[in-house]
Amino acid sequence: MTSAATSCAVADLLALHGLKRGASSTQRTHPDKIVERVSEEDTSVLAASALKKLKASAAEHGVCVDDGWTAKVKIRLTTRRNGVLGRTTTNTYYSPSGKAFRSHAAVISFLRDSAGLSSIPSVSNDSKLSEDTDADD
Repeated sequence: MTSAATSCAVADLLALHGLKRGASSTQRTHPDKIVERVSEEDTSVLAASALKKLKASAAEHGVCVDDGWTAKVKIRLTTRRNGVLGRTTTNTYYSPSGKAFRSHAAVISFLRDSAGLSSIPSVSNDSKLSEDTDADD
């Protein structure tokens, strides 16, 4: 067996067990440490950051998010495709009336509807609009 073939065989064996060449056990994060870190993580800081990003996104679209809006961040542990344990966050935004939204787009759409603004036209609507105006000429 050649050196290159041996190297590939070793890499294949390591990959079979979810390991990488040169990776030591100190470099890999133990699942208990991830669970501990997630349980100690401050979600109020993440929620404040999510709300700040929502306000910036809404401002880009020409609507304003009032001070009565709140955000809640839920942290979940997930297993990635490669078997590594990780964390995923889910943001939920709440209007002053208590209505919940899961995305920036939903909040912006709600704010546009409540302000009486028209929604942003899509490409298909633009082409249809130009066809209608051409027919009128």
